[in-house]
Amino acid sequence: MSTTIPKLPAFEEMDYNPTAEQLVSVLRSKTQREDSLYFRLLVAYYFTLAASQMRCTIVSPDRGEIPVGMYVLALAPSGYGKTMSTYFMEDDVLGRFRHRFVNETFPLIAEDNLPKIANQRSRRKGTDLEEELDRVKREFDKLGPPLFSFDSGTSPAVKQLRHQLLMANAGSLNLIMDEVGANLSSNMEVFDTFIELYDKGMIKQKLIKNTADNARNEEIVGRTPANLLMFGVPNKLMDGGKTEEELMTMLAMGYARRCFFGYVRSVDRRPDRTPEQMFEDRINQSNTSSIEALAARLENLADLINANKKLVMSRETC
Repeated sequence: MSTTIPKLPAFEEMDYNPTAEQLVSVLRSKTQREDSLYFRLLVAYYFTLAASQMRCTIVSPDRGEIPVGMYVLALAPSGYGKTMSTYFMEDDVLGRFRHRFVNETFPLIAEDNLPKIANQRSRRKGTDLEEELDRVKREFDKLGPPLFSFDSGTSPAVKQLRHQLLMANAGSLNLIMDEVGANLSSNMEVFDTFIELYDKGMIKQKLIKNTADNARNEEIVGRTPANLLMFGVPNKLMDGGKTEEELMTMLAMGYARRCFFGYVRSVDRRPDRTPEQMFEDRINQSNTSSIEALAARLENLADLINANKKLVMSRETC
């Protein structure tokens, strides 16, 4: 028996998420911009980041469970408001979520998961459970405090952070790189690592010599969501030289089909707005109230009860 898939509306006829669009409108008002693409990508990225920190997964008919994640390359000229809008998303919108997740939710999930790791190792090696738990806790503590996000790195450092997240069974790897054109060449190693992390959040470990002073951690098989946001000015990235060549190599090796792209050509402001009107837009109290309400909603999403949620993708959507 054949299954008929109902016809979906054309892409341009689909509605945007109302909460996200409300936030996009605020960002346009604050930066005095008329276009929405850059801000839609920015909002989608940070919403995705929050979901992946809580280990939300998509259950699809054809690929099973997929970690939530998003890779973005967004370019706009200097003066467009890229850095300001990024700080706005991180502090005003996601700040309360971040504080609750890092200081409350992540430690609680880790506290629950570490004994499970100790029990597995104890049963496998025939060791005392309490001694194994002590070793697991010391191993976890040596990995340092968790990073909510980072702006550069190396492959070994990413893998070390990933090991920490696997031990905790929470959190995601979030690379947020400003001025990507200036920083691309020095971070090619970490980009090579992130291309492997995209699909299933899995990557092979590098073999290192095991010594008394440099002992290898026991490998934990699992998935860690990854998110990547690259933004900056286009002329620094597409310079007709080495940086552009490296970008094209990245795109060819798989970033082209994994990334969402945004490109803004000019920074022209609305000609009908006076300086007084522009100032009023930035201090609009209705915007402030709506952002505070949204920040509170996102903070509630960092509650322990929302960890490991599964969203089922319908056959039609798939």
